[in-house]
Amino acid sequence: MKVVETLKVMGLPKEGDELLKFLRTFRDYTQYIVDQIWDERNIPSLKSLHKRFYYELRSRGFRAHHVKQIYCCARSIVKASKKAHGSKPVLRKLSARIDKYDYKLSLEGQELVVKVLNGKEVKVKLIASKERFMKYMDWKNYELTVKYDGLRFWICIEFRREIKQYNARSILAVDVNFDNVTIAIRKGKRIIKIKRFAFPLRKALTHKIWIERIQRRYPKQWRYIKGIREAIKKHGKRIRDIINDLCHKVAEEITNIALEHRSLIIVENLKNLRVNGRKNNRFNKKLSLWAYCKLLSYIKYECMEKEIPLMKVNPRKTSSLCPRCNSKLVAFNSRILKCSKCEFIGDRDVIACFNLISRCGVLGVALNAPDQMQTQEGMKENKNEGMTLDIKCHKTRTPILLRNSLAAATAVFLSSEGMLLS
Repeated sequence: MKVVETLKVMGLPKEGDELLKFLRTFRDYTQYIVDQIWDERNIPSLKSLHKRFYYELRSRGFRAHHVKQIYCCARSIVKASKKAHGSKPVLRKLSARIDKYDYKLSLEGQELVVKVLNGKEVKVKLIASKERFMKYMDWKNYELTVKYDGLRFWICIEFRREIKQYNARSILAVDVNFDNVTIAIRKGKRIIKIKRFAFPLRKALTHKIWIERIQRRYPKQWRYIKGIREAIKKHGKRIRDIINDLCHKVAEEITNIALEHRSLIIVENLKNLRVNGRKNNRFNKKLSLWAYCKLLSYIKYECMEKEIPLMKVNPRKTSSLCPRCNSKLVAFNSRILKCSKCEFIGDRDVIACFNLISRCGVLGVALNAPDQMQTQEGMKENKNEGMTLDIKCHKTRTPILLRNSLAAATAVFLSSEGMLLS
């Protein structure tokens, strides 16, 4: 598996005029090709673009790989605009993609040499801390992008490396809710860890309510008055900062726990949340802030960096089915659910984690079967044992629960199931 990361740093060129001239010429000829192919019925292939524009662009001083990047960029812009049913694009930003053969990079010296028009070279000093460059010493660099925002140059370098995921010895299930994230780790037939992370998106919801109040107070003025727009922008930035910070911290903690226990991480494969979740305004307001996809992308990124295996499973009815008899669960007390058939009791988030663990097999094959899943060679118990919960439940007539307490609900759940928690 390949991991791709981008390092974005500020660049200080020694000959800024030459680099700026190259960026403007790159943009102008990209716009030229866009204008040439916009009215055509079918988008030309790269081969036909190469035949039409290669020698013309080469005569303007571009290198061979510059030419390829120009018509590849122009073709992708036209394709995206026509797919969105937009008008003909007009390029204004100064940026250029440069192939790995057209630059030389020294991470130790923090220096970049870019080959521009007519065989000239421009040296660019990369401004960033040394630790950021040391991270990519054993990575392979590929294409880079040079941008100019009117004040300074920015260099975005793409790095890649091959990773090999370890052989998992346990399973870590992740259940994401609006105000918490619950995990459960199973090793063999034992539950060795259950933990809940606070995910207080209500802080972000408060700022969203403030934005709506401002818009209701100034129904027309907020679009035009700069001070009101700045106030709305400030609350919006706080919402993004809260969500990004929470997702980053929770994802890092989950992957650290998985790395400690050599676990396979299982997450829910949720789709079409915005379409299927249209209910009332209050619920939709919360749903708009529920950053499940963002959290999942952070977890996926951390898993690739730390070489942790990741799997998505179907989340259908994981919080409403009994993990023992597969019957429908009913509400018992706050977030506690009870099975009317076998009198099984447990916290709904913990139940969801157990049901996710039971669904991690593929096409009826046990997760610990090494001949069919190479990444799980370390889990060698019974080869024919399916990933189902081994539950031996004792019926309890009067269970003792503490309200709103995950510890109490989990204790009752585990004691009734005969599972061990350490």
